[in-house]
Amino acid sequence: MAFEPVQAIGASVNFATEDVSDAEETACLDRARAGDSPAVDWLVTRYRVRAVRLAMVVLGRSGEAEDAAQEAFIKAFRNLHLFRGDGSFKSWLFRIVVRVCLDRTRCPNWNAEVELNFDDDDVTGIPAVDTNANLRIAVRSLLGEMKPQMRAILILRELEGLEYAEIASILGIPTGRVKWRLHAARKDFQVLWTKMEEEVRRV
Repeated sequence: MAFEPVQAIGASVNFATEDVSDAEETACLDRARAGDSPAVDWLVTRYRVRAVRLAMVVLGRSGEAEDAAQEAFIKAFRNLHLFRGDGSFKSWLFRIVVRVCLDRTRCPNWNAEVELNFDDDDVTGIPAVDTNANLRIAVRSLLGEMKPQMRAILILRELEGLEYAEIASILGIPTGRVKWRLHAARKDFQVLWTKMEEEVRRV
């Protein structure tokens, strides 16, 4: 595979995102605060795929990702009056998604030993844009071997391209710890990737 290990995460998934200006989104948020249903629907449509994917990565399973994302959206719109626009709505929403997911993983009956299902069609209901199925399967498998917090930080940085400060706000940790945890996550992924390549060469 012609990818650096961590670069493969971003290359494995392509989001078909709409180019919307900050002013347009701000106007939509203002309408949503006023109870405008089309504005709420627009925001859900715009961020649903990313919210579900983030939930799936943190939880390690697709079966609960939709429910967790839906719960996060409900919490977000119930508390939209608390969003003051100091950061991006995306970061604010992602913080809620992560907290909902981590709350679920802390339940006494939570079973962490579940295979990570990172299939685009199953999770989002939208056909994958890229056609490199082998790459998607490889990334999915390796992420499934990592801890939820490590998977989340890789997705937030390598796939979503968020800044350290945004990730710190989402995960509720200092920026310095984000950098340390990201370094560790990249190293873990590198080790898993190298091991996978060695196993492939032996076949």
